[in-house]
Amino acid sequence: MNYRHLATIVLGCCLTLGCTMHSDFTALSSKNVNLTGIAIKKENSKGISSGKDCQHIISFIPTSGPPTLDEAIDRALEPMRANLMLDAQVDWVSFYIPYVYGQTCWKVKGEVYDSYE
Repeated sequence: MNYRHLATIVLGCCLTLGCTMHSDFTALSSKNVNLTGIAIKKENSKGISSGKDCQHIISFIPTSGPPTLDEAIDRALEPMRANLMLDAQVDWVSFYIPYVYGQTCWKVKGEVYDSYE
């Protein structure tokens, strides 16, 4: 491999920008949850659910508004008819290849419950 190829590879890696963040939460919700006297029972679990909200960038033009954590949580809770997520994992992922393509996403995953049952 000559120096031109190596320089091209290094330049390509430097131009690709990316970032990630990971967080864990005991309880997470985007809904109103009455915590007074709440008792979560394992048998009331609706299972594991996940949701994400993403924005794609084509060339330099975003295809939608910025992604939000609230929307990602809603997309995990609403299909399961739940209002509370326990042992939640939250990831924020972003990358951009200048003038080609980029993506920014909020992703959530956890065990969901309906606290009113």
